Amino acid sequence: MPVDCKFRRHLLSVLVCLLPAGSPVSAQDSDADAFPDSVEFDPGAFDDAAFDDSMFDGAGLFEANASEPGNFRFQLSQQTVAHLSRHRYSTPSGAAGTQHRGLENNRLGLNIRYQNPFAAGWLLQGSAQLRAYLPGDYEHDNPGRDGWEWRLNELFVQRSGAKNSFSFGRQTIVWGETIGLSVLDVINTTEYRDLTIIDIEDARLNQWLAVWDHFGEHGNWSSFVNLYPEFDPVPVTGSPLFPEPARVNGQPLRLGSHDRDRHLFEFGTRWNRNFTGSDIAVMTARLYENPLRYTLPNDGSNRARTRINDYTLLGFSANRAIDRLLLTFDLAYSYGLLTDVLQRVSDGAGGTLWLPAYDKQNRLSMAAGFEYGISATRQISLGIQAQRFIGLPQDSATTQWRQRDADGLALLRYSHSLRNEELVLSATAQAALDGDEALLNLAADYRLSDAWELAGQIILTHAAHDSALYFLERDVRAGLTLSWSF
Repeated sequence: MPVDCKFRRHLLSVLVCLLPAGSPVSAQDSDADAFPDSVEFDPGAFDDAAFDDSMFDGAGLFEANASEPGNFRFQLSQQTVAHLSRHRYSTPSGAAGTQHRGLENNRLGLNIRYQNPFAAGWLLQGSAQLRAYLPGDYEHDNPGRDGWEWRLNELFVQRSGAKNSFSFGRQTIVWGETIGLSVLDVINTTEYRDLTIIDIEDARLNQWLAVWDHFGEHGNWSSFVNLYPEFDPVPVTGSPLFPEPARVNGQPLRLGSHDRDRHLFEFGTRWNRNFTGSDIAVMTARLYENPLRYTLPNDGSNRARTRINDYTLLGFSANRAIDRLLLTFDLAYSYGLLTDVLQRVSDGAGGTLWLPAYDKQNRLSMAAGFEYGISATRQISLGIQAQRFIGLPQDSATTQWRQRDADGLALLRYSHSLRNEELVLSATAQAALDGDEALLNLAADYRLSDAWELAGQIILTHAAHDSALYFLERDVRAGLTLSWSF
């Protein structure tokens, strides 16, 4: 019987916020402000995607030192986040609970980036990060981390010419146009650990990819091959987003990683054409679903069994610029996705049982939105996403199990720069269209000097009692991060 993993998958759809992704193969969109001296084509621009904190990777990361010589850049940050609210909540089963952490995040972080255009048309780039989890941080007593953690985010070499560019190594591919909710940006895996991660650029993980781009007179082609596809990391038990594990026979259910018993690979290609004031693109890819699926153990242990699934993605995207307004549209057709259904079986006594199971279905997904420059210092964007499975069984039991075969999300972002961009105020509101979940993030970033920056945020959440995020109802969190770039 499948483990109910709607909770995990729903988090990845509700708590997601993207920056615009206009280039076919790049994280440069999210890092253009951070590294203004990057080369024109930069498929793996530094992405603080591997770990935790959006505030560790602000828009001004290392910008102060962008004109200084040297291939290495560093940022040292101290982050403190507190869970302020104390409240009781009811679980979907009717049980009552209380959640209050007080101090939740207390961590020291070091980001390192190396970029070296060592010859004409050649670029070597890498980035890594280190986190030290101090007393009071929910990760501090995690036995698997020994109080600290490090990750190689990216490491790739790129060769660029007049009509072709090739890169190989650990990097990012971004497809889609709609800010925050693109249904096409599904190639790289993601990891959400806590509520300080509300941007996909902070949750996206790089993978080992070979990427080839061809620039032609009648359109550009971008193709990739992933010879070692990875999956979304296992949820961190005890984190704010995963406070309690499921239990089997009274024991916590262990969600392990996939044990590869055969060779896996992904591949895809994208064609885009630029017109005056607009772009269009079509794409196709053979991918593996990023979230692992789990079934209950059948050997008497508490270790869940993993299941992977390959599927085909067909996509179309377009944008249109009208003065200071940019309209965006993404369309995805996913063929062969796994989805939850109920399966009719005999109970052995002439009766019928309905058991949860996985079934392959096709899904149509759409995202649309706009970005508008109110002025040189104020910007606003709105995105709406809707997804629907096609041809699901319509019997009453399956309908009750799934609750609905379609869902939607909305994302609104606003930013205002003050005092010659020394102070940036921003607000991000995310919500499910049915009103079951909502998140509001209010942030302020203040540049103290060329090297020092102070960032603060307040996070408010709402979740219905029958929502997968029921324990986040009326939660309030506040945090500060002090950063030094050198």
